[in-house]
Amino acid sequence: MNKGKWNAFPADVQKTIEEINVEYIEKLGRLWDDYDKEAKDYFIEKGGKIIVLPKAEADRWAEKVRPLLDDYVKETKAKGLPGDEALKFFQDYLKAHQK
Repeated sequence: MNKGKWNAFPADVQKTIEEINVEYIEKLGRLWDDYDKEAKDYFIEKGGKIIVLPKAEADRWAEKVRPLLDDYVKETKAKGLPGDEALKFFQDYLKAHQK
């Protein structure tokens, strides 16, 4: 939803949506985790193998997608949005939650 649409809602509707979001963040996150585990278990059961990229290969891939991330930051900044902050938040989260 864009900001204009959000701002068009009355305050009580915005409050209700925000309350529902808080309630469902954990529920949906748990559901996605359950689906992910179920899919991985099925994949392995059928003979699949999960391969973790070596660090050098992961770094090579990261280098290849860097221009896409730079474009994202540039485009969001042009719209007055904090794309650099969003990207940093996401990257920090991924680093903190790597397995």
